[in-house]
Amino acid sequence: MKPPHSRSPGPPWDGTSDSSRWARAREQPLLWLLFVLSAGSVLVFVPPELSPILAWAGRIGLVALVLMVTWWAYTGFSGYEQFIGWRIVRRTGRPPSRSLKISLALLAVFSALSQAPVEFLTDTRALLVVAIAACALISIVLLMLRIFAVSAALSIVGIAIGVAALIVVQSVATGFQHEFERRVLGVYAHINVTRPYGISEYRRFESYLRTVDGVQGASPFVYYAMALAPVAEPGSTNADLRRATALVKGIEPTTADEVIDLEDHLAAADMGPPPPITALKSDLALQPMPDRDDERLPPIIADTPDPRGEDWYPKAMADWRSLPQEQKFGRRRAAIDEEDWPDEFQVDENAQDDSESLPTMFVGYALARELELEIGDAVMLVDPGASFDHTQAPEFRKYRIAGIFRAGFQEYDDHLVYIHIHELQYFKYRGKDIVSGIDLRLHDPYDAPAVEAVLRETIGDDEYTILEWQKLNANLFQSIRTQKTILTIILSLVGTVAGFNVLTALWTMVMRRNAEIAIIMSMGASEGGVARFFQFSGLVLGAVGSIAGVAYGLVLCWLVELYGYSLDPEVYFIEELPVEYSLVQIGVVIALTMSISFVATIPPSLRAAKLRPVEGLRYE
Repeated sequence: MKPPHSRSPGPPWDGTSDSSRWARAREQPLLWLLFVLSAGSVLVFVPPELSPILAWAGRIGLVALVLMVTWWAYTGFSGYEQFIGWRIVRRTGRPPSRSLKISLALLAVFSALSQAPVEFLTDTRALLVVAIAACALISIVLLMLRIFAVSAALSIVGIAIGVAALIVVQSVATGFQHEFERRVLGVYAHINVTRPYGISEYRRFESYLRTVDGVQGASPFVYYAMALAPVAEPGSTNADLRRATALVKGIEPTTADEVIDLEDHLAAADMGPPPPITALKSDLALQPMPDRDDERLPPIIADTPDPRGEDWYPKAMADWRSLPQEQKFGRRRAAIDEEDWPDEFQVDENAQDDSESLPTMFVGYALARELELEIGDAVMLVDPGASFDHTQAPEFRKYRIAGIFRAGFQEYDDHLVYIHIHELQYFKYRGKDIVSGIDLRLHDPYDAPAVEAVLRETIGDDEYTILEWQKLNANLFQSIRTQKTILTIILSLVGTVAGFNVLTALWTMVMRRNAEIAIIMSMGASEGGVARFFQFSGLVLGAVGSIAGVAYGLVLCWLVELYGYSLDPEVYFIEELPVEYSLVQIGVVIALTMSISFVATIPPSLRAAKLRPVEGLRYE
């Protein structure tokens, strides 16, 4: 006579044959390998630049995890395991739904009120944000308690909070990073090519650079640090003089819009109809400069013809010599005695010029506010470089404010000034037709490293400096990425804690259902089938918690956008906390949560699979 706990002959209850079970036994080593490799999936968040080996281990682990879960879903979650696993976690008797209806109604009311005009919500918007967030969380808790058992519902809520926190942090960090990148790219070009002593053959450089694959536009520029001050009223003294240090950028009005977003920044200042970039004017004529000998140029530049023709220099020089002196050297050129400025600086009333005839400039919004400047005001740029060798007095030229721009980036709005490139060539290169470098804009800014590599091969990097936009603020970009990674890892611990909640809930269910497990196994269920009951249950908790967390996280992100959390631009460079959603990041968060939930199902599943029917029925 067979023992009571022995299995009956024939096919097991799950319908598998001996050959099928033998085939599964052969797959066990592969599954164990996938399981070990999948543990490295948490390393997928490590940036490749920090550790390429760990980054690749994370990718391999993620692939192994996907393959393992796919195998389990194909072999186990397509039959009776789904039905029994769902019965393990669902609630048999539903509680009253009055509280849930009240919470959803309050959520709808508060959400509708949040769409009212800002002027009616100046003092209550923060309270509405808190109320909507609280009602949304309470609604999730009540809905889970209505559908699932108490322990399962609490596990789901824990997972949802962890997922929501990850989504909010990821969205804010991504929004901050991308907003910072957009504002940097609005002022700086994607790539700039410079030479320490200037480039006189810049037109040939520009012609070649426009032919490089990926380049969308090119424009020459000059950078120079100068002092900016409003033109003082007649009779005023040094005590009345306001001045600031400015980074002046000379741009070519006809091509600057190809590489920077200056027109958008002029419109963003909201100072009336925005002027075009061509409003930058200059009455200076530059001294033509011959190109250097072809032997001293990169071969690719030496082979590029000058767009002005082969014999342009003698004619250009003759035309320049025939011009009036004020056009060659600036009729508003003046000198300030170094001993008299700024201590005893006064303005001669007779020295004032008609502001309409002055060359023009654009100033940053914060700089204009600091110096109390408005469109149409007269200002002067002072060149301190002329006095560095103590042989020349500082020089200045007067300008008229033609526009005020707002880049939305405090560092630029507070210090940057745009003028016509001829004006800055007059100061920095003493009126010679030489530029500091050439700005490039690409079709795709993230192709900048590849284009930079091409330029290093063709024009070299010994004499020329080739710098792409990510390296201009490399430390800050790296800091943002590092903080984003660290916050993600830290908040992933919240999901790990939620995974322990899943483990505890399933372990409790296993201990309470010993008799039911024993009956099912006595009817012929395999150990793997019993294990998959609880694996499916744990994955249901993880999936529902992930979906609820994504919904709650998106609500919190919407509230951050609604409230418009302000930042100190002196510290964070931007005025408001940005939020940007990413389907890829949301997918990664869900995959990570499902991975933690799956790992949490393994101990209780093994405990249930190892239960002997006789032990489960001993006290029944």
